[in-house]
Amino acid sequence: MTADLKSTIDQVNREQTAGSNAGINIAQRVLCVAPAWNEGERIAKVVKAVPGHVEATVVVDDGSSDDTASHAEAAGATVIRSETNRGVGAAIRSGIDYAIEHGYDIVVVVSGGGKTPPEQIPRLLNPIINGEAEFAQGSRYVDGGEYLRMPLRRKLGTRAYTLLFSVFCGRRVTDASSGFRAIKVSLFDDKRINLWQDWLDRYELEPYLLFKSLRLGHKVVEVPITIEYPKTDGIAYTKMRAITDWWKIFRPVLFLALRLKK
Repeated sequence: MTADLKSTIDQVNREQTAGSNAGINIAQRVLCVAPAWNEGERIAKVVKAVPGHVEATVVVDDGSSDDTASHAEAAGATVIRSETNRGVGAAIRSGIDYAIEHGYDIVVVVSGGGKTPPEQIPRLLNPIINGEAEFAQGSRYVDGGEYLRMPLRRKLGTRAYTLLFSVFCGRRVTDASSGFRAIKVSLFDDKRINLWQDWLDRYELEPYLLFKSLRLGHKVVEVPITIEYPKTDGIAYTKMRAITDWWKIFRPVLFLALRLKK
């Protein structure tokens, strides 16, 4: 763990210890959802790092060919397994379905690979529990946010994508590609937000959800977070494929802006 990340985590822990200063209300039922595909032992570290006031963690194993599911279960997570790889969008949707069906108030989405340290979850929960937001989007680029070991190509790509997202959406955001967020489950009562469309199964769902929430006037805030990319030990920093998957994260923005999709 880097010194910067340890400092971030220590600060979050201090906020939690401070009780009312942390803004965490145990009356709110919180579910953590971690989509995972061939994450192996990394998923256990993610599950174990989820703060205690999060009631439960669901790992959605998206057709892994390794032992991701067994590591997640051993760490204490509930595992939803897909026999085939459907995509991260479908995996997140399965987690949201679980939250709705089991009466949770807030769902937090984290990276199954550990890029979004779960110790930072209180930062996302605070504005929702305090009534300031329905949707808290983590941002590495807002004041107080940071990124560790992020490749230059990724820096340029996320900045360019966020600029295009902001232009097409008509709402300024600083980090449209962040996968770390907390959402009030009641947001999905808005039937104009339809996550249950087949074309959202892969990388499309996340930008779709952020775009629609902003355009429909829901209370969305960006929260400073740290995103930590893996050390150069052979672990890929992303499973996203160039061109093909870039189009998948951009097409919801284009389709919604041009009213080609709802």
